[in-house]
Amino acid sequence: INLASLVTRFNREMAPVALPITKILSLFVKTLSKPLSKHLKHQFAKNEYTQGFLVGVGRVNHQITSRLTMWSSGYKVRSIHPLEEKDAMKNGAEFVGETFVMGVAMGVVIWEYNRSSESNKMKEEKKRAEAKAEQDALDMKLVKLTERLQTLEDLIKSNTDSIPKAGEKNKKWKLFG
Repeated sequence: INLASLVTRFNREMAPVALPITKILSLFVKTLSKPLSKHLKHQFAKNEYTQGFLVGVGRVNHQITSRLTMWSSGYKVRSIHPLEEKDAMKNGAEFVGETFVMGVAMGVVIWEYNRSSESNKMKEEKKRAEAKAEQDALDMKLVKLTERLQTLEDLIKSNTDSIPKAGEKNKKWKLFG
C-alpha cells in the first residue's frame, strides 16, 4: 500500500465525516468565546492599567453611538456630554467583550472559507490531473495509430511497387507467347 492510495482511501471514507466535525468545532469555538469574553471584561475592569483604556473606549463608543443615533433621527449634533467614569468603564468593557466575540466569529468564518477554497483547489487539481491523464492516453493512442498507419502505408507502397514489376514480366512473356 502506497501513500497515495492511503490518502485517497482516507478522503473517500473520512471526508463526509470531516464536514460535520469542523462545523461542530467552529460552533464550539464560537460558543466558548462568549464566556471567555465575559471573563476578559471582568479582568480588564479589575486591572488598574486597563481601566483607563476601558474608560476611553467607553467614552469614544458613547460619542459615536450618540452622534449616529441623533444624526439618523434627523437632528444636528452640537455637543454630547461625556459619560461618568463608572458608566464609561462598563460601556468600554462591553465593547471590548463584543469586539472579542466578533473577532472570534470572523476568525472562524475566515478559517472555514480558507478550508473550503483549499478543498475546491484540490478538486480542481484532481480534475486537471484526470484531464491530463486522459489527454496523455489519447496522445499515446494517436502516436500508436500514426505508427500503424505509417506501417500500412509502407506495406502498401512496397506491394504496389512489386505489382507493376510483375505486370512488366507478364507483358514480356506475352510478347514471346
